[in-house]
Parts: sequence; structure tokens; C-alpha cells
Amino acid sequence: MNMENLKIALLGVSHWHVPLYFAGLPEHSVVAVSDDNAALAARVASRFDCPYYTDEKQMIRDTKPDFVFAFAPHVRMYAVAAYLLEQHIPFTMEKPAGLNRREVETLYNAAEQKKAFCAIPFVWRYSNTVNDLKNRYLSSKIVHMSYKFIAGPPSRYLESSRWMLSQATAGGGCMTNLGVHFIDMALYLTESAGAETLASIYQYGAEYDIETYASSMLRMDSGASLLLESGYAYPMSDEAKRENRWTIVTHDGYYTLAENNLEMRVFGQEPKNVALNTDSDPYYAIFTHTTLQDFASGTRPRASLEEMLAVRTILDEMNAKAESLRRATIG
Repeated sequence: MNMENLKIALLGVSHWHVPLYFAGLPEHSVVAVSDDNAALAARVASRFDCPYYTDEKQMIRDTKPDFVFAFAPHVRMYAVAAYLLEQHIPFTMEKPAGLNRREVETLYNAAEQKKAFCAIPFVWRYSNTVNDLKNRYLSSKIVHMSYKFIAGPPSRYLESSRWMLSQATAGGGCMTNLGVHFIDMALYLTESAGAETLASIYQYGAEYDIETYASSMLRMDSGASLLLESGYAYPMSDEAKRENRWTIVTHDGYYTLAENNLEMRVFGQEPKNVALNTDSDPYYAIFTHTTLQDFASGTRPRASLEEMLAVRTILDEMNAKAESLRRATIG
């Protein structure tokens, strides 16, 4: 199959991630877009000179795409993915793919039964940053990881994705939206299948019922510990969109990554600095292009519903720990 000849549909284009995918799409490949917001759908459709729909099922019936890039409010992701699986249409689905482990597990089982293609944009798996860390720079086994990813305030979702600010429609806040990338990265770097949540504490903004700052401590299957912070707390500017800082401790070294620089301190060696990108945005186009290549060649995606299920399982436990602590504090 030639990926350049694929008919591609974009489903749910009001999602804020959608523009990050554009650069990875083959020219003239998008045949239709859909969204509940007709004005926004029309604006995106004009970019690709294609029709737009407010009913994604009608879009699928009319255009019969070969591949779909699917986006939706978290509360609708399960239904959208289940429909695409039922129609035997290969697709990607934004994380978290469902509101809880049960929904994601149901999708995973259906995809396995149908031998379906579904890729999840855990984009760090597709990055030189993480693959160079894993294969070139980390010189011994990881014993501890600390990831801190703090993005802009929740108000930035008000224009196109207000549903992100409600527990009922998003299923969670910053940890569901941001933290999942680093749960997956920790699983990938330590080659773990799962993790145990030791503690979680979430902070809530007065205007919203989702967490706006979250901290969790986990123990990976490998024995490594993970400290994860995520938040909607960063005053954004044109120059700085977020804070992204990683610390990785190995048996013989200490690695820190921030501001596009990796500092490596290994016992018995002089400290070294190498340039590594810490901005995840460019990797969405790489994910898009690589995913289409994988589909066209019959290759399993680097991140699928199997990896999403592992992350969703851990996330549910983190959320439960945080909610238990919250109830105990209120009580």
C-alpha cells in the first residue's frame, strides 16, 4: 500500500492537538474533516480544500476513508473508537482513549480480535530525544526517574475545548492530559509492563472540578521509582510555553534534561552536555508520518491500545489514591 495515495479523514478537529499533525500528512491526502463545531470544521476544511461534516458517521459513509485521525472529548472517545473498529477503519486515537480502564480494555480486546490498526500518540516514543536516551546515553540500569511537566493555565482550553475543564467530560485534569505521556515514557525506558502507585496528591483550582496540579510516586515493575509532577500552572509567553524537566538516576550516573540540554554525570567521567529537544510539539508530525508508514507497511504501531491500556490502568490507580486522600482530608 502506498501511503501517498491514502484517503485520510480528520475526526474532531476542534481538539487543540490537531494543528500539530498537519505537517506529517501527505499532500492532498485529507478528503474530509468533522467536528460538532461547524464554523471550526469549515475553517480546517478550507485548509485542505475538502468537505466538512458535523456528523462523523456521515463523513465516514460519504468519503469511505482509508485512515482516520480521531480526536474527541474524552467522554466520547470510547464510542468513536468502537465505531471505527466496527467499521474496520484503521485509525489513531488521542489519549486517553476512554474515561477509565474498563473502556480502554474493551477497545483493546476488540482491536486484538479484529487485528485492527490503532495508534496512540505517545509521541515521546517516536522522538530522537527518548530513543537516544534509551539506546545511547543511559549507561546502566535506571533506579529513579523524576519528570516535571507544567503547561499553561486551564483557561487556554476555554475557546475550543471547554470540555477539558470538567470531570464529567474529561475524566480528569492535568494528570490525565499531560502526565500520561510520562507514565508511558517511564514504562518504555524501564521496559516495565506496569507500576504500583505508592502515593498521589492532587490540587484543584477553585473554578474547576479537575486537578490543576498533581504529584504521584510510583514503583515500576523494574524496581525503579518514579516521581511525576504535572500541572496547569505555567504563565505562558510567546517564548516559553511550559516547563519540562527530567532527572534520571542510574546505577552509575545522574542525567538531567531541561531547556534542550542533557547534562550527563557518570562516575569516573567528566560531565558532558549534549543538545536534546525538550519540546514535544514537533514530534506530533513525526508520529503522524511514522504511523502512516507503519500502517502502509503492515507494521505494528510503536504505541497502540496495548500501551494505552497499561497507562490507563496506572492512571486509574493514581486517580483513586488521590481521591482517597482528598476524601480523608475533607472528612
